Amino acid sequence: MADYRKVPRPSYDSQATASDATVDDEKTSPMEQYRDDTSSPSSLTAYPPKRIASRYSADEDLEGGMGMRLDDDEEVGLMQADRDARSPPVWARLRSTLLDKARSSRRPTAFAGYLIFTGIIIGFILGLPLLQWLSSNTATPATTNIGTSSSINAPDNLPDSSTNASSSAASAIWKQAPSPDTAVGHYALSNTSRFQVDFQDAGWNTFAQAAAGTGLSQEEVSSYKSKDGQGLMPLDMDTVFGGTLAPQTSDLTWSEEDPDEGVFSHVDWARRDIWLEDVTHARKQKTGDGTVAPFGGKVLMVEGKNVLNQGGRMLDWTSFKFSPDLRWVLFFSSETNQWRYSKKSHLWLHNIATRKTVPLGSRPSGKPKVAFAAWAPKNPNAKSGDAPGIAFVEENNLYFVPRAGEDPVKVTEDGAATIFNAVPDWVYEEEIFGSDSVMWFSPGGTKLVFLRLDETAVPVYEFPIYSPDPYRAGFTTPYQKMTKMKYPKPGFPNPVVSVKMIDLDEIREATKKGATVRPTQFTLHSPLSTKGKATNEVDKLLSSDAGTKERLVTEVKWVADSELLVKETDRYSDVMRLIKFDLSDKSKTTAATAGGGADIVGEVVRRQDARADKSGWIRAAQTIEPLSHHNLSVGSTAYLDIVVSPEGFRHLAYYDSAASYQPTFLTKGRWEIAALKHIDAKRARAYFVAARPTPALRNVYYVELPNWTAETSAASDKVKEPVALTDVSRPGSFDVSFDPKGAYYVLNYQGPDVPYQKVVGVDDPKFELMLEENKMLREISSQYVKPSNTFYQLVLNTTMPDGSPALSSVKEIRPHDFDPSGATKYPMLIRVYGGPDSQLVDARWNRADWHQYVASTLGYIVVVVDGRGTGFKGQANRASVAGNLGDLESQDVNEAAQLLSTLPYVDETRIGLWGWSFGGYLTAKSVERDRNLFSLAISVAPVTKWEFYDSVYTERYMKSPLTNKKGYEKAAVHVNTAFAKTKYLLMQGSADDNVHYSNSAHLLELLTKAKVRGFRFRMFTDSAHSISVKGAYRELSEEMTAFLRDQWGAGGRREEGEGEEE
Repeated sequence: MADYRKVPRPSYDSQATASDATVDDEKTSPMEQYRDDTSSPSSLTAYPPKRIASRYSADEDLEGGMGMRLDDDEEVGLMQADRDARSPPVWARLRSTLLDKARSSRRPTAFAGYLIFTGIIIGFILGLPLLQWLSSNTATPATTNIGTSSSINAPDNLPDSSTNASSSAASAIWKQAPSPDTAVGHYALSNTSRFQVDFQDAGWNTFAQAAAGTGLSQEEVSSYKSKDGQGLMPLDMDTVFGGTLAPQTSDLTWSEEDPDEGVFSHVDWARRDIWLEDVTHARKQKTGDGTVAPFGGKVLMVEGKNVLNQGGRMLDWTSFKFSPDLRWVLFFSSETNQWRYSKKSHLWLHNIATRKTVPLGSRPSGKPKVAFAAWAPKNPNAKSGDAPGIAFVEENNLYFVPRAGEDPVKVTEDGAATIFNAVPDWVYEEEIFGSDSVMWFSPGGTKLVFLRLDETAVPVYEFPIYSPDPYRAGFTTPYQKMTKMKYPKPGFPNPVVSVKMIDLDEIREATKKGATVRPTQFTLHSPLSTKGKATNEVDKLLSSDAGTKERLVTEVKWVADSELLVKETDRYSDVMRLIKFDLSDKSKTTAATAGGGADIVGEVVRRQDARADKSGWIRAAQTIEPLSHHNLSVGSTAYLDIVVSPEGFRHLAYYDSAASYQPTFLTKGRWEIAALKHIDAKRARAYFVAARPTPALRNVYYVELPNWTAETSAASDKVKEPVALTDVSRPGSFDVSFDPKGAYYVLNYQGPDVPYQKVVGVDDPKFELMLEENKMLREISSQYVKPSNTFYQLVLNTTMPDGSPALSSVKEIRPHDFDPSGATKYPMLIRVYGGPDSQLVDARWNRADWHQYVASTLGYIVVVVDGRGTGFKGQANRASVAGNLGDLESQDVNEAAQLLSTLPYVDETRIGLWGWSFGGYLTAKSVERDRNLFSLAISVAPVTKWEFYDSVYTERYMKSPLTNKKGYEKAAVHVNTAFAKTKYLLMQGSADDNVHYSNSAHLLELLTKAKVRGFRFRMFTDSAHSISVKGAYRELSEEMTAFLRDQWGAGGRREEGEGEEE
């Protein structure tokens, strides 16, 4: 192994905080550390170090793209976003805790006579499947069909759900071996052509079922039973929110710069030592199997005791970045949250050889001011021994350190509260880039491009902070401090964006000579006019004065060291241009002297008009991946992108140069790519995660990249079927992280079964290093009752523009002791989100979830619904809601509720719905058009009038409030008689920087005007959109639980009304 290695910024950076903390109490509170001291491994802890996931998500890939920025399932999932700080980590609990925990006594699921009667009915209907059930009583998935198979006839005019996968892929439908849950339950669904069952994640209610579901022996499961010996334990709030059923994840960050394959970093947080190790050594050390690769091994890169602050004490850093030459480290300390992704910190430079640590930027004794810092890539022109450069942003000004150890050069002078250089303002961070940085080094480190954002004209929104203490309640001040932020709303000014470039070699040369450095800033302009007559509507719109001033820059990507692609859209995301810039020396129109600027005009190479192609809107996503970065000999500026295919689904496309406008599709079909994960230069492959065979699933595939020529780079009808790296014959949700050399990858299985992580060899698939098996979680999970999850497509009575039926994806969570016969009637709580391009119905692990508690302990059915407008179902489904938010979505919710109410086991008098953010809005809109379906509804932090939300998100879907006045009026929440008939609970945090409290204030005023009195309202003091301050998240969940109990009482009720099943 090499002695020095480069480690990218650890992936845990983006997972360190559960909320989009915004207000002062959340800004000043210390960032949740990568690992709490109580769970930090000692120096003797064997690799891999572990942590407990606050929510199991693989970064997410932000599934659904930036269309979910109003709020995604990370924020609304009610999964561990804000655990009770007093709850101990589950992994610190001893098994004796399980032995001592009392189990609730339970009634049998049915009486003997009832079982006989049910058995006769089941035998008559299903025959052989019943015999299979009686003999097996298992919950193991099989690969035969159900739902649209020949055993359950579906009319010819209904869509075939197998069309989501190509003919060579596994069927989109899985069969669950019969069980008390499925034998009649699936028949009840499939007895009508409106329900198309995809697959089921079986639940359990007995030791035998738990053993079958977990793969453990019945003896292993029953050995943990409580002293009373009365079966499995029920779920309670402490179990759900305390982390008992949350999976562990391993901390592995691949090393990009190390010349060896399969090298990663990990940290001993007790000592703050940083290690580098290769996977062959890690496997040998952990299992004793295999051989260590040549130059493989384990290297201690940094000893924590050598990283000292100015007072000579060990630096309490929270994240780090190695330099490209692996001789320096940037350390970040005192990190404090700003908005969803951004932080402020103190910055330190550490020399590994001399063990000297010095601060960069402002003095570490003051408030943290550094917003971002990064190493420049290796410079091909640098002399041997030259230290690498560093760029960082402090107080909105950009600085560049030509060589580590030298003084910073101030690149910009105009940084201020309203001028942002190289870092995003609130709306660009939240709605466009989803990042804390808007600067990009060229591949050779010779140039740096960044965005300048001027929000001077953007109006100010302000809200009070009642209690400045971030941890303790009861410290409200006599006079409140106001938090002010620039927040553009529909029809009001957006920040004005410009693209800047600086020549880093110019700075390096000037500092070598000892000259005064005044870096030249080049401004990159899109063409103000087109050649000849400007007849193209896209160019007309973006070339006008207003269009230039109000444009959005949504992607910046280097395709070579002197060629850059910039993607811009108009304010309303109707049209897009991709602009190529030649940034070689000959292109500079003004001499780069004395700090003077220069204008560089680009060339339009691609255009899109969403109005013409009926795509609804241009999404803000960063999906371009240049092949030149991976040394592929297919053209120096060729790249891949994810674009909509002629079939209307997002697929992987190849462009043979930066100037190309014609894509060659590498994938096709009625399914969509979720994310491009890796391009392998050596093996000429592109790896990606796709939502197939059904939208709820995620599998890993690759396609080969051929040697493209004019003769072979042709039509998409020659597209080859992708090769699956994961088992598509069983329902699963996977994510993947590749070694930059392409030799290994970390496969993250996320559900529906117990998650695991393992390293797999690309050339040798037999090479496996299990990072986290979650064996203890499997054992613990078997001790608790488990609700089942049934996934199906619901065929609505409405149609798509092409005449095909509209489909809603559904996940039905049933109580563990579910009675499918219809003799027991269950309340049904419908969970919605429904934002454009979002997804709520997925197959990830969900045991550590409030909805599991509702199903198993309250005895309710929970149904999650994704209707029109949601993601991974094609362009026609997404674009259907453009210009009219809340209309089709609420129509689908009501239609779904109507169809679900016909199921024999649903109590049609106890149907309700709830949602957070856009889901809270959709809940209110669904109540507004209620057809006497809902007896209760819960809205958390809802939008109630789209003029109150941010401009970039809202105008993307609703366009201008001036030209779409009727659309905005229709999309607002209106209080009618339905609110008087429905028990309604409204909750919001007072310091919500995302969906402002004025939304709830507006709705409360409407409720008052309409004299609606039968509702509840809770305001959570000083909480932001995630409602997580001072235990608020747990309290919110308990408030919802109490509300459900008050309105609906116990769960399943016998039809005769003679008893209840709990």
